[in-house]
Amino acid sequence: MSNRIIPVETKVKVMNECLRLVDVEEVAARAGVSPGAVHYWFNHKLKPALGDILVNELPGPKPQTSFRKEGGNPVPEDRPTICDQCGGTHIWKNGTYEVINWVWLLTVGWLVGLHHILIQRWRCAQCGHELVSDAQKRQAQARRVWWQQVCRLIGLCRFKLGLSVRRTQLLIAFQYGRTVSVGFIQWQTQLMGQRARAVLEQLCLCRQKVARFLLFDETFPRLGKRTYRLGVVICEYGLIRSVRTLRRKAQDIPAQLRAAVSGHYQPQFFLTDLDVTYGKYQEQAGLALHHLRDVVHLMRQIIRLFDDAVREVTLDVPKGLSHKERKKQRALKQRLLRKRLRPILVVALRAFAPGYESVCVLMLEGVVSQLRDPRLVLQTASVKRLARRLERFIRKHGSAINTLLELAVTEGTPKTTNALESKNGIFKPFSLIAKAFRLATGQNFFAGVALMENFDVKTRGPNKGTSAIQRAGINLDDLGAADFFTAVGLECPQISLAVLTG
Repeated sequence: MSNRIIPVETKVKVMNECLRLVDVEEVAARAGVSPGAVHYWFNHKLKPALGDILVNELPGPKPQTSFRKEGGNPVPEDRPTICDQCGGTHIWKNGTYEVINWVWLLTVGWLVGLHHILIQRWRCAQCGHELVSDAQKRQAQARRVWWQQVCRLIGLCRFKLGLSVRRTQLLIAFQYGRTVSVGFIQWQTQLMGQRARAVLEQLCLCRQKVARFLLFDETFPRLGKRTYRLGVVICEYGLIRSVRTLRRKAQDIPAQLRAAVSGHYQPQFFLTDLDVTYGKYQEQAGLALHHLRDVVHLMRQIIRLFDDAVREVTLDVPKGLSHKERKKQRALKQRLLRKRLRPILVVALRAFAPGYESVCVLMLEGVVSQLRDPRLVLQTASVKRLARRLERFIRKHGSAINTLLELAVTEGTPKTTNALESKNGIFKPFSLIAKAFRLATGQNFFAGVALMENFDVKTRGPNKGTSAIQRAGINLDDLGAADFFTAVGLECPQISLAVLTG
């Protein structure tokens, strides 16, 4: 026989009859209370509550609220109320599984170590669709943000700090208390390098300031197991516009120059060191640029000529002297000759100083005249050879020197190695890492280093507070990125406060 449902009013009426106040005075005296208090409790406390106490309820025990632990604190279970596929309201539990607490790992995982939590799975009873709970959404978002932070840290370690794969792995484990594989670090490095290479190729197509100079140089020493060099193309703003691994210079350098000069980048001057082959490579690339030499390389060549004159000095001595005495006499003659040549070298270098642009070649010709004056310098064979070499140097580079120094006054020509040679100093610490890469992958790696350098904001020097991208006036809307990580697809992760707080 099923349970008969009795109305609540009937229950209240019956209980009122049963709860008659009999011998209230005797009960109150025995308990030591006032009879009026007993009447007050009955009329104002017990009788009004009879309806709530005697309400009809479903048979069986009451359902208990289930709890699960998240971050060490018990929280109510977030059962979905409706299926997002069919709209059903019957949601069943579908087992649990244990995952890393990515929220804790993202915030204070380095402090407390790894924590795991149980995730309750839910499934719709009508369509069988598995629902995603709020806890799963929080953990999934925190997991994506954590991996993105790890990738950004890999890019910083590899392309800025120049750390090896093992040291990068050690730093990540120290920072987050969780180790990532060496293969993932290598793969992520190559992925960012490929994207950085594509961004470098896109630079010439972006709107920018007018750049009139193309500066080209090669790294030294050779890199990798299959020895190659790195060709670097920059402009007067210090912006690295192209990097390329060079195995066959006669084919690779013209191809690099041809690819770099296009779009909005149309330079007029080709500035290099004293390598005689660069002019030929420029012609092979089909570029009609005015070839100039860097001032610092010109000064270095003059210093080298003077050093050769001192080193190549000979000594005519009697045959009876011992080897030790001849060596001593030659060293003495070298010191005397160096002392004589030093003032003349100072004059030659002063010709390239600011304010002497119009008389630079005249001062160099005057230096040649001083070298041929026997009253000033002893006319040894090495000194005569120095005068001939310096005279040939003036004939070869005289007109280019005048053009270069005139442009330095009117256009601000880059005339120090800070623009041309310092990039090689940036790439040199990464050469040990690049030896582990092949030719093509090594080029991707150096492209990442170059792009990181372009976005790097200097903290000292004449370019303090600016980056090469800013100095060159690259339109960031055309480029599609405002920093290195955005350019390689690792923009700053966005995470809501609800995810961190749970």
